[in-house]
Amino acid sequence: MKNNIIVKKFILLILFCFLSVIFVLPLVKTNIIFYGDDLIFQLHRILEMVTNLKNGNLFIGIYTYTFHSIGYPLNLFYPWVTLLPFIFFGLLVKNSVIAIYIGIAFYTFLTLTFTYWTTKKFSNNNLQSFMTAIIYTFCSYRTIDIYARFALGEFIALTFLPLCVYGLYAIVLGNSKDWPFLGFGMSFVLLSHLLSVVLYAIFLFLLFIIFITYKKIKRRNRVIDLGKAILISILSSAIFWIPFLEQETYQKISQPDKMDMVAQALLPSKVIIESLNNNLTRGDAGNTYNIGIILFLAIIIGIAQYKDWNKNYKIIYLLGIVFLFVSTSLLPWNLIEKTPLSIIQFPWRFLTISSYLLSLVAGHECYILIGIIATSYYKRIIVILVLSIITIAPWYAGITNFKNPVNNNEKFALATFTPRGVNYTDSGKKVEPALYHLGDYAPIDGTKKLPEIISKNASINGEKFTLKKTIVKPNEIEFNNSRFKNSRNITLPIFAYRNLKVYNKNDQELLYKVNSYRQIVVRKTNNSNLIKVKYQMSNLDKFSVVTSMLTWIIGVISFVRNKKWLGSLKKTKF
Repeated sequence: MKNNIIVKKFILLILFCFLSVIFVLPLVKTNIIFYGDDLIFQLHRILEMVTNLKNGNLFIGIYTYTFHSIGYPLNLFYPWVTLLPFIFFGLLVKNSVIAIYIGIAFYTFLTLTFTYWTTKKFSNNNLQSFMTAIIYTFCSYRTIDIYARFALGEFIALTFLPLCVYGLYAIVLGNSKDWPFLGFGMSFVLLSHLLSVVLYAIFLFLLFIIFITYKKIKRRNRVIDLGKAILISILSSAIFWIPFLEQETYQKISQPDKMDMVAQALLPSKVIIESLNNNLTRGDAGNTYNIGIILFLAIIIGIAQYKDWNKNYKIIYLLGIVFLFVSTSLLPWNLIEKTPLSIIQFPWRFLTISSYLLSLVAGHECYILIGIIATSYYKRIIVILVLSIITIAPWYAGITNFKNPVNNNEKFALATFTPRGVNYTDSGKKVEPALYHLGDYAPIDGTKKLPEIISKNASINGEKFTLKKTIVKPNEIEFNNSRFKNSRNITLPIFAYRNLKVYNKNDQELLYKVNSYRQIVVRKTNNSNLIKVKYQMSNLDKFSVVTSMLTWIIGVISFVRNKKWLGSLKKTKF
């Protein structure tokens, strides 16, 4: 019996590996990474981390090799930990295109695994869990997120959404010993994408309010479990949020562009049409974003089956439709964009929540269908195979249309990462500075000086000149000019951030002040023509790294040793 279970788990593992390869195969064969909104931004993040790791540095305070080498503190403001698999594959595989697609396949495998695992825990049904995993993994919005948008952080965050939802369910209604699902799940969302934390928090809060109305529960125990999950989430993600708060409390920082949410809200008619078309491309101000034909059919079938479902699936179904509605122009976004909720930028981001919920519904509908038409084990296998093909076929058709040059005339054939940037061949788009989003996370008082900093314009007592000799190292930029030697009040083309230190060629620390534009002004160089600006980890930075790593290690050890937690499949129908 035990051997039979191991064989089934091994087969499932192989199937998930195969499906992960399927998810990237149509595009990886082109040796092209097709242009998406955040492609340039995300590729250079990976390049910076790969180059730093090659030089023995993991914790990046300022970007020196990429983003015009201006000392951009991106990793201090934008989560970076979940990029590490891409960095590993970038070091391991010579062809950078292949490395990127392996990273996408890796997170696709995790998505399949986490979705199957958590769905099994609240449905206690293998067939339903398998179909839910496939439907969610190959859903339109997740595909658009990585291929049409190349929104890497948001795409990775989708991997951990099932853990968060099940973790909350387990704490309030299910197996309370599974509270770590919420703690670690939410922490890795935070380590992937900040705005996804906001979206998921809104959703989980609503879910919590609904759950506590279900039945009488031991609320004291649930509150304790919830507190433990929050604590674990805080400790696990400390490696990001502690350095982040260090910088946020140092000075006023520009934030990502505020968008016109009315213009970005989806047109309901477009959502229906593009879902039926299973359109995986991007265009028309984002109005091609959709839930796909499979989830649209799940809504239609749900209308007929709704009365026969239990309370749980009725709520999932209704919430899936609600979050679909929220993403459209039917909601008065002109009022909402004046509230703190405007931070989410794009209403269609709520398709994330809708897609997951409707995938749960679709998986349940498949289970009901299988029970009706398949009475034997082998018939069930055939029906599952057919349903899987039906799910993946429209996805494959959409991907085929996506890679058609007629629909994507801006494509990047990425040959390799180089110290000077990403080497593109046959690129249909010029890489403009705006694509690097250098204004994001710059000091508010200094944004008008950004063009001068990009051009490496320095000044001495108000006299401007361009620095032509700069040397970059991990977390360090060296400015070299003969004028520095006997001068005072040297304004450098770099913004000041907490933990930046300035040295001369003899590694003597130099005093500096910060001007009204938040640039570093060196008082004197002590007879040196070389000025080094370095980011040095603070004690808080080091504490944050140790705290998160210890939390991860303890979590893994507990996961492996606590077989009761690992194998707990309490029969709680969801």
